[in-house]
Amino acid sequence: MKKVYLLLLILNILSSTTVYEDGEDGKANDWRVQGNGEVAKNIYSPSLDSRVIRLEGRGGPWILGAVSGHLAWNNRKEKYISWKMVMGSRYTVYIPVTTKNGTRYLFYNDLPKRILRHGVQGGILHGLGGYGHSEYKNVWRTYTRNLESDLKDSEPDNELISVNGFIYSGADASLDNILLYNPKERIYEDGTTPNRWIVSDNTPNGATISSIDDPQGEHIQGKVIKLNGSRLDNGYKLNFSNSTDSIIQWKSRFYETYSVSLIVQTKKGTRELLYTNSNNYRPSGGVRNNGYTIWHEMGGRSLIGQNGWEQRRDFGAVNDFWQTVTRDLNQDLKDFERDNEFISISSFEVRGSGLIDDIKMLSRPTISDPKEDTVYENGENGISKWHIYDNSPEGATIYNIIDNKKGTVIAFSGNGFENGYEIGARRGDGKWNNMNHKAISFTINFSEYYTIYIAVDTTNGVRYLTYEPRDNDRGVINSYIRFGVGANTTDGTWRTINRNLQDDLHKFEPDSDILAINALLVRGSGKIDDIKTMLTYKTTLYEDAEDGKIDGWTIFSNESNSATITNIFDENRSSRVISLHGIGKGDGYMLGSTPWNNHINKSLKWSMRYGENFTIYISVQTKNGRRYLTYTPIDNNRGLKGSYIRIGLGSDIIDNSWHTFTRDLNADIKTAEPNNELIAIDSFRIRGTGLIDDIEAF
Repeated sequence: MKKVYLLLLILNILSSTTVYEDGEDGKANDWRVQGNGEVAKNIYSPSLDSRVIRLEGRGGPWILGAVSGHLAWNNRKEKYISWKMVMGSRYTVYIPVTTKNGTRYLFYNDLPKRILRHGVQGGILHGLGGYGHSEYKNVWRTYTRNLESDLKDSEPDNELISVNGFIYSGADASLDNILLYNPKERIYEDGTTPNRWIVSDNTPNGATISSIDDPQGEHIQGKVIKLNGSRLDNGYKLNFSNSTDSIIQWKSRFYETYSVSLIVQTKKGTRELLYTNSNNYRPSGGVRNNGYTIWHEMGGRSLIGQNGWEQRRDFGAVNDFWQTVTRDLNQDLKDFERDNEFISISSFEVRGSGLIDDIKMLSRPTISDPKEDTVYENGENGISKWHIYDNSPEGATIYNIIDNKKGTVIAFSGNGFENGYEIGARRGDGKWNNMNHKAISFTINFSEYYTIYIAVDTTNGVRYLTYEPRDNDRGVINSYIRFGVGANTTDGTWRTINRNLQDDLHKFEPDSDILAINALLVRGSGKIDDIKTMLTYKTTLYEDAEDGKIDGWTIFSNESNSATITNIFDENRSSRVISLHGIGKGDGYMLGSTPWNNHINKSLKWSMRYGENFTIYISVQTKNGRRYLTYTPIDNNRGLKGSYIRIGLGSDIIDNSWHTFTRDLNADIKTAEPNNELIAIDSFRIRGTGLIDDIEAF
């Protein structure tokens, strides 16, 4: 249909996502607690393999954002909210919004009902179900709500202006991926195509399907589908296929009880997802027909236009309320078949007489894994992402060239420092708006003076973190914070610059925080490659021996009864080092007897000088349990044996010379277990006599 196609096209263009909490920065600073409850914590969740927010205590509330003021999100662009939650008891989630008619609290709890005008001032309740169901407790669930529709279910004459925050009240809970977004929509019924429907059950005879003008108000819905027959005895079906999306939404206006049946394909075969409207609190869902049917309660009397205390009484006739139903089909399936997965939907069937409109499938939010780097430039895709922001004097040019060492890179040619080049944008639609990452890496090759600017939003406003070829930091001037990255970086060689932007900001503005990374700007003629942002760039130094101590070291195996650990000065290295001395590999030494539990860093670097055989064990937590990355002076990898992953460092390294090793621990795990993942680094152990220095995670 032409109309549907145009609508899809427009809504796809407007698709967007803003993440307010994903836990991956390791902090919970944005949360405030009032009344009862402990301060919010940031913890690691093994079941999600990510960091999450933990709220402990009873009551709260815990607040992210605000009802109003400078802490409020004031998001005027995105209308859907999604979050993940594990709860162990009753809860209420409040979403404060600004509307044309003032502040409203769209709130959600575990009751399967709607109270469209609640006792809370400005409160509008939509129940999410699960009351009295153990299946909903102590398991991660995903919730998705159309805030604009939830408002209009109660106040069709009102308009959503902005979404301002997220408030949790209740007992202990864990939360993750709290975000606002605009989904892509695929519309299967807009009220104009009754010929696409069939009467699937015409007993008794006389059931009809037609398209009419919406009788509500000033025909607010336009054309709608009218289903008319003998209550639940007749059925009306719309067939369509969708294997891309797993969230469904429809609008209904019924004067009697009705039900919706969806036929879906799953990992375990065909299932019926059945939605009923019986006004039950418990049970409000379950399994029927020997596991074929999974049913959920939709939401009480307000969904079928009945009068009563659930309804507003100040907006004309009670039957003037269209209601929107939004269901996450994968989550609805998993509520009662936890190990199943939704694949596709093939039909939508209604039983009951009433009006239906706007049947659509919605995309999930696109959430990049913050633990994964975001690459903005690798030289492989031309220069279309770049522009010249200062072409005075004229003649500045951006090239995509082949470099002998780096391959395809970006090159700038102009009148030196006077010309400027930009990727991303300081303002407007071209901003990266990367709210997840707090660090950046880029590789440069300059033979003249240059400056790199990173444009960021902070809690104190826009800042330009400025990196120059100097040996000192020059600090703040207006909105520019200037750092030296070394005068030798203009020597015409390739150099990689890694910066923790949050740490750089805190050096001169300790009370400010990075909100988003938006752009990288360059002044000067030279070359650049491999621009990427990261969750963090924090090096963790576990040993450099410069304090003259051996704190943290222990002997875990002393077969010789003479093993020692000392801190000495090494003439060849011109620094202090750790000396491990015993008799062969029977003696073992350990740094990290109290586990480091390092969830941030994924790589480890160390220097060593050995003239005899040795074995190094890096103890790590992984998705598949404890592993020991085992490094020996041989020329081949020997794979997994029990919990040991055996990797060769080369047979030529036991030559009494200093060698530095850098290992990507996650990559080393995957050499033996491709589907395994590093979770945390815990300790460094070594057997054999020799010298060790500069053990560092990054």
